[in-house]
Amino acid sequence: MKSTAINTQDSQCIAEIESVLNKLLRSQEKGDINDFADCFAQDENFVTIGTDIDEIWYDWPTFFSWMKSAITKWQGYSITEKNTRITLSNNGQVAWYSQLMDTCFETKGEPVRLEGFRHTGVVEYRNGKWLIVQSHISIPYIEPDEDEEASNDLLI
Repeated sequence: MKSTAINTQDSQCIAEIESVLNKLLRSQEKGDINDFADCFAQDENFVTIGTDIDEIWYDWPTFFSWMKSAITKWQGYSITEKNTRITLSNNGQVAWYSQLMDTCFETKGEPVRLEGFRHTGVVEYRNGKWLIVQSHISIPYIEPDEDEEASNDLLI
């Protein structure tokens, strides 16, 4: 039977990973591309998947170029994370995480609030620090209410 107790070293690793994830989100709120980049492995094995159909990157330079442009355009951006779960591999060098996020940002001068983003990923311990090597963000499908469905039917 596997023990559910977390040893001190595992607790420290999880705290370090939480710190990386926090830095990732706060850097997006501040528009700080350098802090954002510092959270990622910047190599040929990097992969990230965004929310749009064309948002999939298999290399750091292409993703960084896109993100550099996007992060500086965000205004009034805030992210609230919740239900963060981190699991360490048996050897303690790799971990995977999941979290839910709510975000609020301004677009075209209007505030927009999106709830329930899912953020998952893999981090690896390299050269004394945890780095994100893979991440995926998705938005849950929300069924329209009956009134919304009726108005959409009229448009067909």
